[in-house]
Amino acid sequence: MSESDGPGLSLGQQYAATMPSARVHGVGDMRVDQVPVPEVGPRDVLVRISATGVCGSDLGYVAAGGLGGGAPLIEPLPIGHEFAGIVEKVGEQVSGIRPGQRCAVNPDAGLIGGGGPAGAFAPFILIPDARAGADICPIPDSLPLEKAALAEPLSVGLHGVNIGRVQPGDKVVILGAGPIGLCTIICLRRRGVEDILVADLSDARLERARQLGAAVMVNPSREPLVEAVGKAHGTGERFGMPYVGSDVIIDAAGAQPPLAELLDVAKFRARIVIVALHKKPMPINLWKMMANEFSISGSIATDREDEFNECLQMLASGDIDVDPLISHRVEFAQLDEAFRIAADTDASAKVIVTFPQTA
Repeated sequence: MSESDGPGLSLGQQYAATMPSARVHGVGDMRVDQVPVPEVGPRDVLVRISATGVCGSDLGYVAAGGLGGGAPLIEPLPIGHEFAGIVEKVGEQVSGIRPGQRCAVNPDAGLIGGGGPAGAFAPFILIPDARAGADICPIPDSLPLEKAALAEPLSVGLHGVNIGRVQPGDKVVILGAGPIGLCTIICLRRRGVEDILVADLSDARLERARQLGAAVMVNPSREPLVEAVGKAHGTGERFGMPYVGSDVIIDAAGAQPPLAELLDVAKFRARIVIVALHKKPMPINLWKMMANEFSISGSIATDREDEFNECLQMLASGDIDVDPLISHRVEFAQLDEAFRIAADTDASAKVIVTFPQTA
């Protein structure tokens, strides 16, 4: 395929040589800088971004002044990795992708918005060495681009579900009803799981969990967590130790106390999946882990091409209502406001940043 511009106009005629891009410069310091519009090489694709979701990771990068972990920030860090848009320009050696194609982009290969050279809080993004269906994932006209941007967080939830080997008849606990917890509910319901208990300290978030299909909502500030889980999933005793009947526990909260409570009563061969980011080490009773043969697995959701495309297919099918997941839509010109809203866990779920579309 030969290199091609968008309809009727050259790139230079359609927009200036620079564009705004959100980048982290230090602790609490996010700026919208002017950067060059990327040049398209023979194996690259330029995407005009339509919608980008604000992720908790984005908030964390701003708060930490970088990727975290103590690594110093050598140069500004572009952020934004949950996005969808329209193919603007295609390199001459790229096959299976054409200008004007609507798509969601899997950010894994280029570490987009997570340490790589590009982020999706910008009008355009370059996808190097672009592969159809792996990086650039076409979507049907019937799927709104803002919903296609949900494929990334949904695939995080789906990866955790797969790590936990969840089956339709399982009894599942989700700790945390933030965006990833809510995405996990959607993926569980898609798999046919009905017995889902969600715990969170925010009643507003629990209401979103109910709307998305959770069966039991628990606010541990009002009701003891272990008691509530035992009431919903049953209880028993093994080696003189009490347990609750949950088959799978998915931690999407990153708070030690509730996780520790449930580890203390995990049943024989329960599967525990850690999706959340824990900022501090926590002790684990290895005797109980040995005696009850429960497993603890991490889930970081990389190398998830199949899961990303499965989530796009789910979104396109319309079988699961994801509308309660999107709480706000904010224009890119008001990016600071979008981040302020996303940081308010009671008021928001998934905040979508939208970009003006031109012919």
